[in-house]
Amino acid sequence: MSTQPIHDQSVIVVGVDASAHAARAAAWAADEATRRGAPLHLIHALEADPSSALIGPGAYSTHVHAADQVGEQLLTEIRQRLLDSHPAVAITTELVHQTAPGALVQASRTADLLVVGTRGRGGFAGLPLGSVAARLAAHAHCPVIILRDHNHRHDHEHAPEAAADAEIVLGMQAHTAQQAILFAFSQAERLQVGVRAVHAWAPYPAHAQEYLSDTDILARTAAEHMVADLAPVREKFPDVHVTLSVQRGHPSAVLADASQHAQLTVVGAHRHHHALSIGLGPVIHALLGHAHGPVAVIPIP
Repeated sequence: MSTQPIHDQSVIVVGVDASAHAARAAAWAADEATRRGAPLHLIHALEADPSSALIGPGAYSTHVHAADQVGEQLLTEIRQRLLDSHPAVAITTELVHQTAPGALVQASRTADLLVVGTRGRGGFAGLPLGSVAARLAAHAHCPVIILRDHNHRHDHEHAPEAAADAEIVLGMQAHTAQQAILFAFSQAERLQVGVRAVHAWAPYPAHAQEYLSDTDILARTAAEHMVADLAPVREKFPDVHVTLSVQRGHPSAVLADASQHAQLTVVGAHRHHHALSIGLGPVIHALLGHAHGPVAVIPIP
């Protein structure tokens, strides 16, 4: 029987379906729930359309009833599998009759964390980023963890799992929001690992007014900004080791490369409130499509 989310304590929400991507996301979310001592809430969305030409009006209620049964069975199986491997985690389930992005964005209003795979059951194998994951990254009200799948040919190589002592990579730009920094340090403390703060830059073209002949100035200035932005949070987490990395190159490529040896890559995303838009900037969209491990997108109002 489906239940409603827990509201009196922090909860981790994970979107699930019958895909391998969702199974991996659910397992990751259960691990995180164990680390946090938080409850886990599974949501499965049914998106049956009564106007579909494939479902006659008279047969719609029968179709929905059958779909409900299948959905409930799926949730029961996933919940039991997670309870077997994570017996200390309180797990609830919810079957909803709306789109997956709509249901999960709504759940993110009261959730502490939202976890999804890059593609669901209906995704094309060649797509690097599914529409549900992209819309959640752009519109969720809480941090979102996007887990990429590396079992398809388009990845060319199987990406190894990050070592248990691998760092948290934090993508930084000028005046990085404290929400993203705080999330990265909190996660690092929880995992007892360090933070690698990464800033990528490229010299201006020679024809630009901002051209600097001494490109080292850009690197030094970026490092100074990083130190200043990190200072307030570093005081709260004195035991978290921090490494600064200022590299020349496109930010998405630099962060994707850094993610090869990271447990998690963290980036902040400024919200653009357009109801029908994807809303992700090009750097984050490219990173989500090419990262070698989980990516945390932290909403910045």
